[in-house]
Amino acid sequence: MIAPDSDWNDGVPSPRVGVFGAGAIGTLVAARLALTGHAVTVVARGDRLACIAGDGLRLRDTSGHVVTAQVRAVTAADAGEQDILLIALKAQDIPTALPEIAPLVGAQTTIVPLVNGIPWWYFQPSGTTHVEAVDPGGRLAATFAAERIIGAVLFVTSALATDGVVDVQGVERLILGPVVEGNDGPMAPLLTLFGGCGMDVMSVPDIRRDMWTKVALNLATNPLSVVAHATLREQFHDPALRPLVAAVLEECYAVARGQGIDPRMTVAQMLAVGDRAGDFYTSMAQDHARGAPLELGAIALSVLEIAERAGVAMPVSRMIVDLCRFRAAKRKPE
Repeated sequence: MIAPDSDWNDGVPSPRVGVFGAGAIGTLVAARLALTGHAVTVVARGDRLACIAGDGLRLRDTSGHVVTAQVRAVTAADAGEQDILLIALKAQDIPTALPEIAPLVGAQTTIVPLVNGIPWWYFQPSGTTHVEAVDPGGRLAATFAAERIIGAVLFVTSALATDGVVDVQGVERLILGPVVEGNDGPMAPLLTLFGGCGMDVMSVPDIRRDMWTKVALNLATNPLSVVAHATLREQFHDPALRPLVAAVLEECYAVARGQGIDPRMTVAQMLAVGDRAGDFYTSMAQDHARGAPLELGAIALSVLEIAERAGVAMPVSRMIVDLCRFRAAKRKPE
C-alpha cells in the first residue's frame, strides 16, 4: 500500500494515483498531475524506468522549453494498490500486462484507460459481448468491473523523443465519462484530481459519443500516415489525401450511427479541426518508423470488427488498413 504524503481537498487524504505506462501519453498526464502538486506513482520498465528515476518526467513545448516533474517511478511489482489507476499502454499491450496491472486494482479502484481506438470496455456492462481485436477472449471485460471504469478520450499531439523528453504541441484536451451511464460516483474525485493541471478537462454523461469522434479521427489518419508517409497537415491539405480522410470519417460515422451513437462532432467539423493540424506524424507513423508494433487492433481492426457484425461496409478504410499492414510487414526501422 502507498501511504498518502499530503492532504487533499480540505483534509481528505490524498488518493493514491498511479499511471501504468510511461510513453508519450503516460508521461504527459503523470507530469501534469505531478506539476500540480499530486504525488504520482509511475509504472515503467527497463531503460525508461531508469531515465525517469534519474531525470524525472520531462515535457518540451514548441519553443524548446523543458519542464520537469518528479514522480515515484517503480516497477509494477513495487507499485502497490492504487485508488486511481490511469492505464497508458498501447491497447495491444494491455492483455499481456494484465497480470502486472491486476495487483494495483482494489475493490474501490477507479480505472481510467488512456487508449486509442475502440477500448475493451466498449460493450460493457454487457456480459456476453466483447471486442476480440482489443480483448482476446474477453479477459479484460471479465476482470475489470464496468462500474469502476471511467472512459477517457484524449486529444493531444505528443511524441517521446530519443532524449527521453516528450514533445508536446497544441491543446491538451481530456474528456471523461462513466462507462456505465449514470454511474457518476467515481467522477468527482477525478475532476478534483485534474483541476488546475493545465489540461482542458471536461466530463460528459455519454462518453461513447466522444469516443467515436476520436475513433474516426484515428482511423482516418493513422493508417494513411503510414501508407503515404504523410504528416497530419499533409493528410488534410493534400488534394490526393484529403478525400481519403473524409471518406474514412464518413464510413466510421456510419458504423457509429448503426450502433445508435451520434458522434459529438460532424465530419465537416472534424475536417475543420484537421485543417489546423501541424507538420506532425501520427503515433502509428512514429511506431512504423522505429519498427515498433502498430496499434492496428484498437485503431482499425476493432472498428472493422464492429462494422462486420453490423453489416456496414467500409471499403476505403479496409483498403488503407490492408495497405498499412502490407507496409508494416515489409518495413525496416528508419
